[in-house]
Amino acid sequence: MNRNSKLQNSLDKLNKSLEALNMAIDRQHLTQKADNIDQSVKEFFKVKTFLAMQKMKQEGRKKKFKG
Repeated sequence: MNRNSKLQNSLDKLNKSLEALNMAIDRQHLTQKADNIDQSVKEFFKVKTFLAMQKMKQEGRKKKFKG
């Protein structure tokens, strides 16, 4: 095997390793994004529930004053 083919083989292996690393980083990034989205959705529904409860309490108070 001459020097050029050895270098080419090394470069090919390095490229494969870099591709695998890039795919792993992409998966990690997507997982973090999905986790952030899940957290945002949970927070949204907590706030929505809280506001609905506040509205029900306020409507209950209005009925007491009218009755």
